[in-house]
Amino acid sequence: MGEDETVQVEGMGIAPGFSARVVDHLPNPMFVKNRNFRFVYVNRAFEEFAGLGRAELLGTTDHDHFARAEADFFREVDRSVFTSGQPATVPEEPFTDRLGRTRKLRTVKVPLVDEGGSVEFLLGVITDLGEVRRAEEELRRVASSEPPMDREVHQAMLRKERLAVLGQLAGGLAHQIRNPLAAISTAASILLRRLGTGDDPDVAQALTAIREEVREANRIITDLLDYARVRPPTKLPVRVGSLFDGVLEQLHVPEGIAVMREEEPELEVLADERQLRDALGNLARNALEAMPQGGKLSLLGARQGREAVLAVEDTGPGLQRDVVGRLFEPLVTSKPLGLGLGLTLARALVENQGGVLRPGTGRGIGARFEIRLPVCD
Repeated sequence: MGEDETVQVEGMGIAPGFSARVVDHLPNPMFVKNRNFRFVYVNRAFEEFAGLGRAELLGTTDHDHFARAEADFFREVDRSVFTSGQPATVPEEPFTDRLGRTRKLRTVKVPLVDEGGSVEFLLGVITDLGEVRRAEEELRRVASSEPPMDREVHQAMLRKERLAVLGQLAGGLAHQIRNPLAAISTAASILLRRLGTGDDPDVAQALTAIREEVREANRIITDLLDYARVRPPTKLPVRVGSLFDGVLEQLHVPEGIAVMREEEPELEVLADERQLRDALGNLARNALEAMPQGGKLSLLGARQGREAVLAVEDTGPGLQRDVVGRLFEPLVTSKPLGLGLGLTLARALVENQGGVLRPGTGRGIGARFEIRLPVCD
C-alpha cells in the first residue's frame, strides 16, 4: 500500500491519508469497530495489548474475549458514540488482560462518518495510564533530587528530566492531538473528492496541502511517542539494499533533489529492520530539509572490516558549530519549526541494535551521518 492510499475496512476507506503501514507503526493501541460493535481493524499495538492476533480479533466483539463486566461497559460507551455522533473520552477504566492483570486505561472513541454524515465506524485509541504515571513519578523523583556538584552530572540530570517530560507529554499527545488531526484530514479528503481537481485547481491544491501538513504533524507526534517507547529489537539478517528501498519508498523527495545510492550488493546487518529503517528515514528527512533550494541526497552502504557503515549525506550548508556538541540531545534543533527529536530518536533506535550513530566527514559540502553495525557473515 502506498503512502497516500487509504486504509481499507470492509471495502470502505477510513482514515484518509494514512497508510496501513503508518497506522501499524503507531505505538498506542488502536481499533475500529462497525455498528455491530465488531472489530474491523486493529493495529499491531492493539494485538500486543490484547494478547490476541489480528485474525482472532477481526469480526468478533469485546464479549468474545474480555471479562463480561468490562465488555458491557465498553459496549455502553460504544453505543453512546454511535447514537450521539460525538466523541467520548473515558478518563480511567479497568482492563483485565489475558494474564489476569488489571490495568488502568484512558480511552478516546471517535465516530467516523460516511459521505452522507452517518456514523459508520468507531475509532478507539488507548493510553496505558500506568506508563504515564510511571513517567510522572520519574519526573517528581528527578525534581526532588539533590542538585549535583559536578557539572557533567548536572547536565546528565537535566537530560534525564527532559526525557521524563517527553514521556509524560507523549502519553497525552496521541489522543489529544491526533483525533482533531484525523477529523481535519477526513474533512479535507471528502471535500477533495466532492470538488475534484478540474473546477478550481487552487482549492484542490489547498486541500492537498492540508492533508500533507496533517501527515507532517502526525510524523512529529510519532517521533515523540517512538522516543518515549523504544521497544526491544527483533534482530534478523537484513540486506542493506532492502533497507534503502524501504527508506526511499516512504520518503517524499522534493523537486530539485537528486538521489544517489551506493551499496555493496550482498551486504547484510543483524538488526530490527523496522527500527533501522526508521532511523535511516529520520536521517534522510533531515538531509532533505537541509536542502530547500535543491541538492543531492546520498545513501551509502559499505563494509569496513567487521562493520557495516551506512551513511546519509546531503549537500546542504553543513552542521552548525554551535549545535555540533549537542546534536543528539532532545529538544535541541536549529530548525525554526523543529522539535529536535529526529537525530535523538535515530540514535536511540541505532543504539537499540547495539550500533553507533555519529556525524562523519562527507565528500564535499554538507552533512554526513554514519551508522555502524556488525555485518552478517
